Amino acid sequence: MVNLKAENDFSKLREFIVNNAKTSIHKPSGMLKYNYVTPTCNVEAGSDDQSNVSLRSTLGHYLQMYDWDACFFSQAMTSIDINYLIEDVIANFLNLKHADGYIPRTVSPNRIWDTGDMCKPFLAQTLLFGYEKLKNQNYFKYINDLDCYLTFYERTRLDKSGLYTWRNVLESGVDNNLALIWPIEASKDENKDIGIFPDSQLLAVDLNCYLYEEFRSMVILAKVSNNNELASKYTHKAQSLMAKINNILYDTKEKFYFNVERKSQEFVRIKSWTNLLPVVYNIADNMLSNSIIENFILNTNHFNQNSGLSSMSKAEVLYNQAKRGLYGRAIVSNWQGPMWILPNALILRFLKNTNYKNEALVIAKKVLNTVWNNIKTNGTMYENYNAHTGEALWAPQFMSWNSLCLELIDFVENN
Repeated sequence: MVNLKAENDFSKLREFIVNNAKTSIHKPSGMLKYNYVTPTCNVEAGSDDQSNVSLRSTLGHYLQMYDWDACFFSQAMTSIDINYLIEDVIANFLNLKHADGYIPRTVSPNRIWDTGDMCKPFLAQTLLFGYEKLKNQNYFKYINDLDCYLTFYERTRLDKSGLYTWRNVLESGVDNNLALIWPIEASKDENKDIGIFPDSQLLAVDLNCYLYEEFRSMVILAKVSNNNELASKYTHKAQSLMAKINNILYDTKEKFYFNVERKSQEFVRIKSWTNLLPVVYNIADNMLSNSIIENFILNTNHFNQNSGLSSMSKAEVLYNQAKRGLYGRAIVSNWQGPMWILPNALILRFLKNTNYKNEALVIAKKVLNTVWNNIKTNGTMYENYNAHTGEALWAPQFMSWNSLCLELIDFVENN
C-alpha cells in the first residue's frame, strides 16, 4: 500500500492548497461582475488580454476563467468554507449568456477567448453540489437561465441519433485527447492530415455523460424549488440520454464505451479516461461498472499507474508521457497518458462509495504522494504529472481542480 512519507504531509499539503488557492480568487472586474477565478495561482488575472497569444500557450499560465476549472475549484473551496464562490462562478457565466443560451467557455475581465466554444455543461451540477452542501435557496433564481443554456446544446450540438457532439476537440477541454481527434490522426503514421480537428463529427461519451448529469441535476433543483413542469421535462431528457449512451456508445465486443463517428457509425476504439464516465455518473449498470472497474480502471495494463490513474490506457499504441501534445504539435497540454487530478478525483468520488473503497484509498494516496513530492521538490503544483515517475510535466502554479486534493485528503484521513 502506498503511503505518504509522514503523516503530517497531509496537513502540509492541505495548508499549501489553502494558502495558494486564495490567490486564484479575484475581485470583480470588467465584464466579470462577481468574484472570479483563474486556474493559475499567484498571477495577475487577465494581464494577457491584449495579446495575440495567451500565456497558457507559452508559459502554461492560465490567466482567464475557464468553465470546468472554475466549477470544480468552487466546489473544492466549500471544503475550506469559501462558500460564496459557487454562486459567483455560476452568476459570472450566466451574466454573459446570449439570448439564445450561448455562454463562452473562457472569459476574462476585458476579453472573451476561444470564441464560439460553448461553456461546458457543469453549471447545473455545480449549483446542485452547492445546494446539497449549503442549502442556499437563492440558487433557485438561476434555474430558468440554466434551462436556456442547456437548450442551446439541444439546438446546436444534438445529432439525429439523440446524442450530442462537441463543436471540436478544443471545446471539450481535453485538448489532444486521441478519442476526440479525427480517427486518421490516431494512426501511428504521420501524414498531411495530422492536426485536423473535426467539427461535430464524433458522438462523444464525455459530453453526453456531462449532459446527463446536468439533466439529472436540473430534475433535483426543479423538484426542490417546486417547479414540477421543469422536473418532468428533465426527467425525460435524462432517461432518454442514459438509454442512448448505453445503446449506441457501448461496445459489446470490447465491453467498453467508445465515441462513435457520426457518418460511418463506427466506434473510435481508443481508451481514454473520458470513456470511463458512464461508470462515474452511474449510467452503466452495476455489473458492467464492476467489469470496467476491474478490467480497466484498476488494471495496471490500462489506467492504474504508479502516480495515480493515467489519462489514457497504457495499452494504447500512442500512449505517452510527453509534456505537450503529440509529434510536437503546439497544444497547450497532453491528455494522452499523464496523470491529471481531475479524472482521478471524479473516479474516486465514485469508487469510494463502492466495494472498491480500499482500492480507492490506494489510488488517492498515490495521487497525493505525487502532488506533495513535487511541491517539496519544485515548490508548486502542476497541471499534469508523469503517470509512472510522478515527474511534473506542464503548467506550473496550476491550482484549478488540483484543489480537489482537499477531498482526497479528507477521504484518506477519515478512512
